[in-house]
Amino acid sequence: MIVAVKTYKGFEIHPLIYPRRDSIAAAPRHQTDVGYDASVRICRVGANPAAEGRVFRLPHARPFEGTGKARIACLAHAEQLIDGQIDGQSVADL
Repeated sequence: MIVAVKTYKGFEIHPLIYPRRDSIAAAPRHQTDVGYDASVRICRVGANPAAEGRVFRLPHARPFEGTGKARIACLAHAEQLIDGQIDGQSVADL
């Protein structure tokens, strides 16, 4: 069972945070030197997130410095998306 971090206006928000993967040749010695990328999965409250949700990648050119900053950005991005404030992305059909 996937537990939502937050619910907002009838939607569940699931931040997805993962280490940034650069090419093997350019990889730093320590994974912590790379940073994190983030996406957010959004679904209706009570729906199966994996089957009925949609994943939206955060448009962030540089990696996030830590998981906390990435998580905060996920929640803010999801709320803006749900409110219809992001051109070209919508949750209207969920």
